[in-house]
Amino acid sequence: MKLREIVLTAVSAVACIYSWTAAAHDNDDRASQATIAARQRFFGAENVDPRTGQVRRDRVIFSWITNAGYAASFRGRVVLLDTYINRFEVPPTSGPDLRRTSFGAKDLIDLNPEAIFLGHGHGDHADNAAYVAKWLNIPIYSTPETCDVMQADVARLAADPNTVNGGAKLVPNANPVKCIGVVPRGSVPGTSVVNIKQLDPVACVVAFKHIHSSSVPTDPKFWGSNPIVPVINDYDPREPAIYPPGTCVAPFNPPTTKEPAGTIEDIGPGASGGVLTAGVKGLQGCLGTGPVLPTLSPGQMNLTTTGFGGVAGPYSIFYQIILRDGNHFTTVWHNTAGPLIEGAGTDPGLTSTVPGSPFNAGVSPTGNPLVGAHLFEIMDSLPPTDIEFGSVTTLGLATNAVRDPFLYTQHVRPQIYVPGHMTDVQIVSSSLQSKKAFLLTQEAAAGSSEIPGGVVYKPELRWLVDPNDLARPLVYDPDDSRWSNREKEERIRKFCGT
Repeated sequence: MKLREIVLTAVSAVACIYSWTAAAHDNDDRASQATIAARQRFFGAENVDPRTGQVRRDRVIFSWITNAGYAASFRGRVVLLDTYINRFEVPPTSGPDLRRTSFGAKDLIDLNPEAIFLGHGHGDHADNAAYVAKWLNIPIYSTPETCDVMQADVARLAADPNTVNGGAKLVPNANPVKCIGVVPRGSVPGTSVVNIKQLDPVACVVAFKHIHSSSVPTDPKFWGSNPIVPVINDYDPREPAIYPPGTCVAPFNPPTTKEPAGTIEDIGPGASGGVLTAGVKGLQGCLGTGPVLPTLSPGQMNLTTTGFGGVAGPYSIFYQIILRDGNHFTTVWHNTAGPLIEGAGTDPGLTSTVPGSPFNAGVSPTGNPLVGAHLFEIMDSLPPTDIEFGSVTTLGLATNAVRDPFLYTQHVRPQIYVPGHMTDVQIVSSSLQSKKAFLLTQEAAAGSSEIPGGVVYKPELRWLVDPNDLARPLVYDPDDSRWSNREKEERIRKFCGT
């Protein structure tokens, strides 16, 4: 079977996943004051009805919640794309609020989203997911393996005595959270392309498993005679003058400023508050190295995901969200970017063979290039993309810099590219170093044999810079003629049906 035929088979056999859609998310019932305030904060006061909390139905809006996560509204349908928040801090009891990230998991609950989509299960993406989903009784979409971890999170949260906060329940009960595995358990990336019905009739959600970032040897075919374009993982030296001592902005040394796996969260208004201890403050960005938390201070809760996502942590889902009406405004979101040329990763079928798989011939000790090529072909066949929210950071920064995120843009070919994953793995405030590397990589790749057609595609860049762009709405008019493309109709029918 030829690779092209494999792609078409996967696409034509689109599976349908149905879920819960509460009527309250699609009518004008009055929202709570907390929800109105949260939606105005993340989506802009001008885009939210101050009486009902309804987000504008003639707009698509995204709001960065740190790392690769976003609050999003598709014609008024509110969802979360990841739930992790970098640098949780308890609000000050007096004086100005000088926190670097001035919102937490309670704000995500107040947004009252109808669903959570997880790109993969690592803690810097999936922390808070079980907590938010349990309080709102909403579904989480991820891999079946990450759904197992979500149930473990619920069990741990339900058993947490939370004595530091007077014994308040972290979650209502220990009953399983609604979590939907969108691809078959243990499946090879790209062998199942699904249509998630959560946002019907407003939007079709196409999803398939791809490959998490990893480090592979420097690629001589891509770089050719050009030296690798490094990402200088440093910081903005002006930050220490902005944030007061104790907020863990300085000293800026790689061993002490990378964000930790463990996170903590304030419980919002009504909490006893209190000043963070030096040990806890260290966990929030200075000295922490893992998911083990120190003794909590009043106002804090452990909302980390079990084992930082465990073995299933890197199993990753690529999403395309397509409006069903008008110009079919199309969004791609992926919170990691894998080395698809080498097909290297930890998923089943990459470093070990799967009986009967058409990809067995490509397996090697380090990966499966046939799987990576297949994933590129799926991206090539998707409906034309208007905006891509893609991780620009990978675990391969030292050997191939931003090669992999760049190659995703060459196959997705969005009109607009928005970078992600710049508050974890990379040092906070290093965003513009990534932009410099991305632009230089575009130039270095010209003529590379690994570029489709040999011509570099250059999308419009809307670069996010933390913390300036956190919770700052990106607002798009889906009816603008810019998004009109004749190629969309036929491809949408292939992926989404009528």
